[in-house]
Amino acid sequence: MPMITIALRAPSGQSRIQIDDDSALSDLVALIQSKTSLQNFTLKYGYPLKNLDLSPSVLPESIKSLNLRGETIVVAPLDTTPPAPTPPAAPAKPAFTPKPMEPDETSLEWPERGGHIVLRVMPDDNSCMFTAFGGALGLANPSAVLRNQIATYIMEHPAEYNKAILGDDPARYVSRIVQPDVWGGAIELSILSDIYNIEISSIDVKSLRVDRFGEGKENRVVIVYSGIHYDRIAFALDLSYPVEVDISRWSTEDDEVLVKAKELCKRLQGMHYYTDTTDFVIKCGICGWIGQGMKDAGQHEKETGHREFGEMEIH
Repeated sequence: MPMITIALRAPSGQSRIQIDDDSALSDLVALIQSKTSLQNFTLKYGYPLKNLDLSPSVLPESIKSLNLRGETIVVAPLDTTPPAPTPPAAPAKPAFTPKPMEPDETSLEWPERGGHIVLRVMPDDNSCMFTAFGGALGLANPSAVLRNQIATYIMEHPAEYNKAILGDDPARYVSRIVQPDVWGGAIELSILSDIYNIEISSIDVKSLRVDRFGEGKENRVVIVYSGIHYDRIAFALDLSYPVEVDISRWSTEDDEVLVKAKELCKRLQGMHYYTDTTDFVIKCGICGWIGQGMKDAGQHEKETGHREFGEMEIH
């Protein structure tokens, strides 16, 4: 029977499940309960998001008519009681490892080069940007290595990376970026480009815009940004080969790589493999604060030090 892959976005992070297309909706609900450890929730999917009817009269029906292949389902718990006001020292990393999408959904054949351009999906553990870039260079333990290198670089370049640029006192910024639960972004990509003397081309799935950090350098790596997550672009001679033999660095004169990578991202865009960070509702998993978009989340993090966020259902 045909199996389909569905992405889940829950308060604990992102993951992927596989289910028979002929399964009943109740089977999908049970699988989501098992995957997320949540029992009571609402589900939304599609673009724009719409509610998935979970009434008892609908649950026995097959999910085939919903056309969920490649969709992202937002899982929002119904119990929104805030936790105890005393926060832990730091939130724990998510305890899951996302499964990759099916190869025909995350790769494109590249017959002219005898292989495939591939999206390598990174763990959703707050270090995805560091893992995506560091993995392209073959670094072991990339998150810890790159965070420490960035911290050192900032302190060694006080004129370039001051409070006005960082949006925070440099010493405080550095003390946060070395922690494994803090996200990396444009500032870190710019610094890593200088440290490793390599262009980092970041493709935004929603807009297909390519942001180049370190233009004019000899070689490049390509990463994919989907709103709150980074993945890596690689070339594989065969989809059965391990990631260790991927090609993930190219000459900056090889613009065909970017063309092919954008073609793959166009497919991801059609699958709605992105989060609109300007208007999605976000909740702090520590104190229960609710805001809108990444800008509000960043301000809340500065004010409280809380870094555990999840997207919320809009009723």
